[in-house]
Amino acid sequence: MKLRHQFVPMLCFCLAIGCHPDWALADVYMRTHQDGVKEFTNRPSGPGWIYYMTESGSQPVIEFVKEGKPKGIGEIVTEISSKFTIDANLVKAIIMAESNCNPNAVSKKGAQGLMQLMPSTAKDLNVSKPLDPRENILGGVKYIKGLMASYGDLELALAAYNAGPGAVQKYAGIPPYRETINYVKKVIGYYEKFKKDPALRLAGE
Repeated sequence: MKLRHQFVPMLCFCLAIGCHPDWALADVYMRTHQDGVKEFTNRPSGPGWIYYMTESGSQPVIEFVKEGKPKGIGEIVTEISSKFTIDANLVKAIIMAESNCNPNAVSKKGAQGLMQLMPSTAKDLNVSKPLDPRENILGGVKYIKGLMASYGDLELALAAYNAGPGAVQKYAGIPPYRETINYVKKVIGYYEKFKKDPALRLAGE
């Protein structure tokens, strides 16, 4: 019942948008509370939001084949990043920091794949095969896009990606964890390198 009450205002807003085609469509974000209730909004604020869909109810159309051949990791990153309007260099930087471009990477805590999605996060993102590069990158891009929309700050978004939104909320900033502090610096370092040198490529690109 609670879920229905939370969803109805968003549904009404979507219907109103449909009646006014000149209005700009925004993105819809979702977060799951500890009791399992899902909340939706087009103005995310606070921890835990992930990209869900556009207010029109559509998802970006992504095709992962080119001239009959599967795309490499770099091409997948480029296409997904473009569809979700996020810098591909940032996505590459996260992949390098998280897994060193190893699609089969599994951490001691259970994070999986190129962008190291935790099982609970992967479930929320509808990623059923976290070791599949396409699904993993798609999920990771949705997640970081939601975090960036929530915080409006790259460093805080990266800190939340690493330590969890709850930790960022608890400390009202980057948590004082050495791993997280180093992680944020590492991703930003890779990000700057990818931006400055277009010749840098991921494995499979």
